[in-house]
Amino acid sequence: MNQYLTEDQLKEALDTCASEPVHIPGTVQPFACLVACTADLGAITHASENCEHLLGLNLGQLLGKDVEEVFGSKVCHQLRNAASRPEIKTKRVSLGVEQIGEAAFELNCFRSAEYLVLEIEPSLDDTFGGGDALETMGFLLPKLQNCKTQESLFDVTVDLIRHVTGFDRVMIYRFDLDFNGEVITEKRRSSMQSFLGLRFPNWDIPRQARDIMKKIPLRLISDVNQTPQRLMSAIPNPPALDITLAASRGVSEVHIEYLKNMGIQSTMTLNISVDDRLWGIISLHHRRPKVLAPKLRELLESFVPLFASKVLSLRQKETLERIRKLDAIVVNSNDRNSDAEISLAEIAPRILNDISAHGIASISAHKTSTFGAVPDAAVLQEILDWAQKQDGDVVATEALGQTFSEPQGSLRGCAGALVAKVSSTKVICVFRNETAREVAWAGSPEKRAEVVSGALRLSPRGSFSTYLEKVRGTSQAWSEDDIHFARHVRTLLHASETQLLLNKMNRQQSLMIDELNHRVRNILALVRSVSRQARRRYGSLNSYAAAMESRIRALAASHELSAGSLVDPVSVHNLIEREFEPYGSTAGRQTFIRGPDRNLRADIAPIFSLVIHELSTNAAKYGALSVDAGKIDIRLETDPEGMRITWKETGGPSVAVPNDTGFGTAMIEQAFPHEFGGTAQLTFAPDGVLAEFLIPQSHFDDVSPPSSQPLKPPLVTTKVKAFSGAKLSAPVLLLEDNFIIAREMKDQLVEFGAAEVEVFSNAADALDFLTHDEVSLGVLDINLGRQQTSAEVAQQLEDLKIPFIFVSGYSEHSEMPLNFPNVPLLTKPVSNDELQNLLASLFD
Repeated sequence: MNQYLTEDQLKEALDTCASEPVHIPGTVQPFACLVACTADLGAITHASENCEHLLGLNLGQLLGKDVEEVFGSKVCHQLRNAASRPEIKTKRVSLGVEQIGEAAFELNCFRSAEYLVLEIEPSLDDTFGGGDALETMGFLLPKLQNCKTQESLFDVTVDLIRHVTGFDRVMIYRFDLDFNGEVITEKRRSSMQSFLGLRFPNWDIPRQARDIMKKIPLRLISDVNQTPQRLMSAIPNPPALDITLAASRGVSEVHIEYLKNMGIQSTMTLNISVDDRLWGIISLHHRRPKVLAPKLRELLESFVPLFASKVLSLRQKETLERIRKLDAIVVNSNDRNSDAEISLAEIAPRILNDISAHGIASISAHKTSTFGAVPDAAVLQEILDWAQKQDGDVVATEALGQTFSEPQGSLRGCAGALVAKVSSTKVICVFRNETAREVAWAGSPEKRAEVVSGALRLSPRGSFSTYLEKVRGTSQAWSEDDIHFARHVRTLLHASETQLLLNKMNRQQSLMIDELNHRVRNILALVRSVSRQARRRYGSLNSYAAAMESRIRALAASHELSAGSLVDPVSVHNLIEREFEPYGSTAGRQTFIRGPDRNLRADIAPIFSLVIHELSTNAAKYGALSVDAGKIDIRLETDPEGMRITWKETGGPSVAVPNDTGFGTAMIEQAFPHEFGGTAQLTFAPDGVLAEFLIPQSHFDDVSPPSSQPLKPPLVTTKVKAFSGAKLSAPVLLLEDNFIIAREMKDQLVEFGAAEVEVFSNAADALDFLTHDEVSLGVLDINLGRQQTSAEVAQQLEDLKIPFIFVSGYSEHSEMPLNFPNVPLLTKPVSNDELQNLLASLFD
């Protein structure tokens, strides 16, 4: 029986839906098979029914048998190696392609409680393996990086993904604060029904499904008409096997019915999280069965965090622009000695325009100022009392009439309120009028249910024709960007009471925009440098991808901790703890951080995170975290020179001095002296690794804003010119304070034929070198940090008539501390073509 629901019935149906064990479906999809064994790689305990079809091995040949006996010593060895990796509990670990019988299979494994699960899928990767995958990623990234708005990003993304995958329809589906979804962008075959603009209620994707989506970046359903393949076990009454991480995880019958109602036969979703919150999905639909090659799916999984990062970057950029315009109005008002009421009146039009609102009020117990459409004074006081009792610094409602008991007329047409708490006695409140709007739902939003096994279960909609629902008594929903902007308005109006503070905020605004550009360019150069170093060291795509992923994760962690501000310092404790998060509770029990915490400058945080990342990764693979008895003691000490950090491992395997110096060792030993001007000592003692660092005092202060004349724009050319490295027979002087970028630029110059490259991180050492040695070329980073520039070195090179170029993370429009109008400028990250063209121009 299918029925509309009362509130009690709705709660029962939602509870039934929320209790569905989607992580333990007991089945797999037919495109892959699963085999599970004990954690010690002993007997096979579970196997899916389709093993016989895919592998030619029936359940009798698998269940209860020894893993090595069935799959051979090579696969068994790879499983043991994978089982020792800490990430195996949170993601699939690739074992590569192996021959089983007459066919090649893609093998992946993951840990599920006390079991090790092996997922086996026919290898379809004939076009996206090896270099092709890297080439495809190289094609995707510049397209995304060139997007200037969120709308262009969404449009380019669906176009590219549809082109790469061949799916019939690709759409971006964004969640609101209550996890209702809306299709905001779509590319499809012309014969398919459009879903653009349709809304989907939050019960379409239940909470437990959203929880899994946050963990798993990609979900594939190959065929809605598939026959689910049961997981069988050799254990009597076995516990349910959690296969959340399996790409072939079985599908809920309700979801299969839902997809059939949509008229599609196969689907794939890329799950997007921004700021640790599920932001939306990129949904792919096909009208026939479809399974993408495993390597292409890996490529798309790698694409997910890059897309999320770009969304966050554009959101921040757009918000900064709104803030900049608002700040300019406030400062102009203050310059005319306006009082608080005049200031509110002058900035109100900008606020209301940017946030699509109709009125604003500054409400306190003793004084109230208003502009535009606002409720009666009694309602305003009630809002003040209500807001102070709510959690959070900004609270929102879209239905004032349901929140407050005042007569409807006293609201004066206002239906929504966004309230920012300035203090315990004052709030700033923005109002939106009632919006009688038509919402396009994908089928009726009314919830229907059917009785299944004696319980009410929400039933999928049978039609996806647009159903228009008129909504009255409420306002347009408040977005996360609205709330973020309200936080700034609260801060700004509170600060406007002090003339000096307002003027300071105005002076800092242009710095924030320039600093954003500087940080973005530097982080892009940093990522590219890490990528190239990893590519030179690792031969295979899998090892390259693993190294890249872990190092970018370390950079992302430090960025996330400092994302609230472009210049705010970051806790050393937090940076260290974030690098141990991938290893879960084990690392928490074995790691001890002692000593006072301090705040590290935000621009230094990425390099510091990479150093800690290399130490923690080494400890997990070979050191103290690789065994249960191991311990890591991290001691932080403050002294007049700065902060001393001691990393000591004990209880782990015996340590041997490595035969060669890899990227990680070079990072640990050289980054601190080069990047920070501090000291670093790494000791491979037999009883455990010992690392000792000193970070100078200056790195625990904010960076001063740069100021000077603009530089000449970088050279522009469409053709790569020939350049002979013989013209660089004398050493090249490279002045760059970022260790990884310096290392990358040195490699670039050597590739172009430079006989020798001398690298310096500060102007004093570079000047000393120029007094004693001959130089053929100077490559100078403009802003060296710690309030230093390369001006003196540039002047010395000009006096000596030695050619030189500038490299900067700032744009050509920024105010810079140097005035050399005829010296060319390259903007980070510097490409090989740009550098080669510039060298050819200089020496020709």
